[in-house]
Amino acid sequence: MRETTSKFRPEVLQEYLETLARAQSFQFSNARHWTLLQCYSELQFRLHGGQRCPVCNAHVRHVLPVIVEHNDGTRAEFPCLCTRCIEAERATSRVVITHLGQAHVEHYPIVYGEKTTDRRSVTPPLDSKKAKKAKG
Repeated sequence: MRETTSKFRPEVLQEYLETLARAQSFQFSNARHWTLLQCYSELQFRLHGGQRCPVCNAHVRHVLPVIVEHNDGTRAEFPCLCTRCIEAERATSRVVITHLGQAHVEHYPIVYGEKTTDRRSVTPPLDSKKAKKAKG
């Protein structure tokens, strides 16, 4: 267990309890779990401080265990990852799971441009003034 690096302030516990109460209003469990995990890890940071990323040695504020499932079926477990390493693993893996107890959040790769249209292949609609000139 990590040593306490700061004195306990009641506001920290109050903020944590308020977030717990607010999280109950989420119907979608992934959003609820994400809120609870972030709030818990922020409380732990304020009480004990952060850790170092095992991959790049950057400071990690929200220390949560991470499981990475690669596309080839292998799994890697980390005690925590910094934001940059989580995003790198997310981009190159099938799924990245942040978990604590029964609460877990799954992060899938982002497909950029998935909802966009290639405008070069679409003919633009005629302007109403241009349409009148074309007719008349």
